[in-house]
Formats: sequence, C-alpha cells, structure tokens
Amino acid sequence: MNKRDPLGRGLSAILKDAEEKGNIRSIPVELIVTNPNQPRFSIKEETLENLALSIKEKGLLQPIVVRKKGDKYEIVAGERRFRACLMAGLKEVQVNIKDYDDSEALEAALIENLQREDLNPIEIAAVYDRFINDFGYTQQELAEKIGIDRSTVANFLRLLLLPQWIKDLIGEGKLTYGHARSLISLSNEKEQKKFVNKILNEGLSVRELEREVKKTKEKTSPFIHIEETLREILGTKVNITYKKNKGKIIIEFYSKEDMERILELLSR
Repeated sequence: MNKRDPLGRGLSAILKDAEEKGNIRSIPVELIVTNPNQPRFSIKEETLENLALSIKEKGLLQPIVVRKKGDKYEIVAGERRFRACLMAGLKEVQVNIKDYDDSEALEAALIENLQREDLNPIEIAAVYDRFINDFGYTQQELAEKIGIDRSTVANFLRLLLLPQWIKDLIGEGKLTYGHARSLISLSNEKEQKKFVNKILNEGLSVRELEREVKKTKEKTSPFIHIEETLREILGTKVNITYKKNKGKIIIEFYSKEDMERILELLSR
C-alpha cells in the first residue's frame, strides 16, 4: 500500500510550479548559505548518504530554491539536497533563484519539509500548526489546500497536546500515529504512561491498544458510548462526568477556529 502523502496534491503542485518558474542557474557551493530561521527537522544520516550516492550517479534532478541575500544565496527549500550535494563532492549546484520575502520563504520551506517522506507524525503536526498560526490558515482552508480531510488536520494537531516524553517516543519511531491517537483519548498522564509501557514492553498493536483503552474507559465511565458518538460527530475529544444526578459534558477545542467549527456543528 502506498503511503498517503500528508501534503496531499495541492501544495506539491504549488511548490513544483514555484520551482519551474524562476531564474535557474548553476552557482558555486561556497556562495550558498542556509537560512537560520528556516524550520528544520532531523535528517537521517543514512538517507543523506543514499541521496548523495544518487546525486553522484545521476546528478541533482531538482534545483535547490534560493533567494539573494547580500552577496550570497540563502536556501529557501532544499537544504537536505544541498547537504547531499556537498557530501557528493559537487563544486557547483543548480539553483532556482526566487524573489521571496521572509514570509514567502518560510511558507516554501514548510512545504518542502512536508514533502519529505521521513517526517514523523509530530513533525507533520508542527508544520500544520505553523501554517495555521504563522499564516492564518483555518483547519478547513489548510485541509482544502493540501487535499485532505479537515479531521485529518485536526487529529495531527491534537498530537501536540501529548506530554513531551510521549512526543519524543513518537519522534523516535517507538510509538505510531495510531498509538498516539488512542493515548490522546485517555484522561490523564498516569493512564497514558501505563499503556505506553505495555506498548513498549509487550509490543501492543494499535488495535490491541484501542481495545484495552476502551475497556479501561468503560470501567471508569458509564457514558463511554455517548462520548464516542459525540467525538465522531464533533471531531474532537469529549468527556462526560456524572455525580449525584448532575454532571458536565466537556468538549475540547484547540484553537479559536476549532471552537467556531464545533459551535457551528452544535447549532445545526
């Protein structure tokens, strides 16, 4: 089964169009500098070496996007490719010189990062978050632009609410996206830690985790089925508390736009 592109088709087409239009030329590698404000994620040494070997054999197939910065050229998109070019021993690199301001450069860099196949779920969530907070996209607008469901955007963003130690385990590949989604539904970090230990020590699959989490929640809440129904309808975490014939329905939201989306669903 092909891995679904978290970028979708929309932004891939935008970046391709941006790279096809512009001033393409070859320049010495010593004139190229990295952008200190560019969003970076970890680059696996093995994939970098493989890319360097490919560049040695076939050359650089996709120009690096840069912008003029004084007497140098600052990388906008393609730092990974540039590092592989250096590793391959290239003296000159083909670039596409764009007239980007700081905001446009950051957006192009985020798009470039999303296109990487080795981004983990937390890194994807961080990119989505920056599009929303730095560029003012709503979840729906971002979903439409990159060709995925809004609920997919929301589910990735919810990963950022997990404790840092769990996010680190996801980044290390010890927990999957499916594991993370189940862990989010737990009410407290103590419960999360218990199930993380079971995943790491017993190799609990996503389906097994889902079943065990559901059993735990059924023991602690008689309203588990109502919570699940509301969660599916509203696309967010719902918790019901009940004591002495009264209680609360707690509906979580993760941004002003998310709250407005939920209110719109409730008003229907």
